[in-house]
Amino acid sequence: MALEMELKYIDANLNELGKQMKAAGGETTGPYLETNLVFDYPDRSLKSEGTLLRLREKQGKAVLTMKKLPEKPIPSFLKVFEETDSDVEDFQAVKTILEGVGFFVAFGYEKVREKWLFMDCAVCLDRLPFGVFVEIEGAEDTVPDCAKALGLDPNQTTKMTYHALNIEYREKNGLKPNENFLFSDDDRAAIVLNLGKE
Repeated sequence: MALEMELKYIDANLNELGKQMKAAGGETTGPYLETNLVFDYPDRSLKSEGTLLRLREKQGKAVLTMKKLPEKPIPSFLKVFEETDSDVEDFQAVKTILEGVGFFVAFGYEKVREKWLFMDCAVCLDRLPFGVFVEIEGAEDTVPDCAKALGLDPNQTTKMTYHALNIEYREKNGLKPNENFLFSDDDRAAIVLNLGKE
């Protein structure tokens, strides 16, 4: 299983970061809409043991991913998970299979992601229904250098998942508990229209 090591940065100007990386020779294929479904057993045992089973659709492709906490914790200022994923041919068929063997959709979420390759890191500029974030995936030595080059504030970081950040956002803003974080129909339609123009 490969290790995923990453850190999120909050309150960043995504447009400016994109311009910076482009000027410095970073590479991207542009923004795209992601749809994600997280599966669990009815007793939420996967969540309780720190395992994520996710089906993602992006750019007409589907990916099935399992993330889990390492058996032996790895001390790091980055968020560290063991990750295994595989492309799958049919999003709906895989959803049906997972539900047929006892899993259910625990929650769904969406984001517009623009992924850049920059300074030996994957820099993801993420727009979610409740905020904007920068997620940098790399190694212990590459993530800080990448973030510094982009002018990101080292005090504005979090190792929380988007799921946890959504729950925190809803609590802070007096909203009803809801694990889902999805764009409204109107926002989603506007996003799809704008992405089609790029």
